Order: sequence, then structure tokens, then C-alpha cells
Amino acid sequence: MSLIAVVLTQIFTVASAQEYDPYAPPEVIDAPSCVCPATTERPDVIFSGFVIDAEVTLGSDRRSVEDRMATIFDVKWSNNGEIEGRTRLWHTTLDATCGVTFDYGKKYSVAARWLDGDLETDRCLMEAAD
Repeated sequence: MSLIAVVLTQIFTVASAQEYDPYAPPEVIDAPSCVCPATTERPDVIFSGFVIDAEVTLGSDRRSVEDRMATIFDVKWSNNGEIEGRTRLWHTTLDATCGVTFDYGKKYSVAARWLDGDLETDRCLMEAAD
């Protein structure tokens, strides 16, 4: 028996043992969703600007991308007048970590906090600033 025949036999044996149905809908796994704290956090800064770029961080396997990323804004206005031009905003993108996403070219008003010298935001902070 060739190697291909052995592999196919094993695949079909496993599939039939698990009652594989190719027409069944995919299994839905309930992932934890974002839960904002009861106390409202106030942003350190609010700014408005256009998304012009993004920066991702490679995972330890050097192939995957980490959940935490930076979106680069061209800031046109900030409530304290200190932030302008190209500004890096760190955030996560997954629902479970209260992540947010931004679309290239669109204008956003963003609520952010300073964390270790970097601007950062999340869904809870953005909602609190509305």
C-alpha cells in the first residue's frame, strides 16, 4: 500500500469515527466578549484625525501577528493642543480584550490614555468619552 493510500485510509477512518458531515454548519465557539469596568475611566486626551498607516508586531514564531497593534493618525485637533501630526495609537483588535479597529482614510475622534509614554485606547475608553 502506498503512503498516500495509508494517509487517506487514516483520514477516512478518523472522519467516519467522528461522523464527519461536510454539509454541517461550522461549530460556533463562544468566545469571551468585552466587559467594561463599572467605574468610568476618563481619557487623558481626546484627538481627531485621519488614519494613515498601521504598525503590527510579529509573534514569537515570526509568522503570526500579535493582537496589540498601532494605528497611525494624522492628528488635526486635540483637546490639550499638544498632539498634532503623525501620532501612533496602540490598541488591541480582539473583542475579548475590548479591542477596536480603525479603517484607513477615515476620520475618527479618539479617546486615549498615556501608558508608559505611549498613547493607548480600547473600546471601554472610547465609549466613556462619547
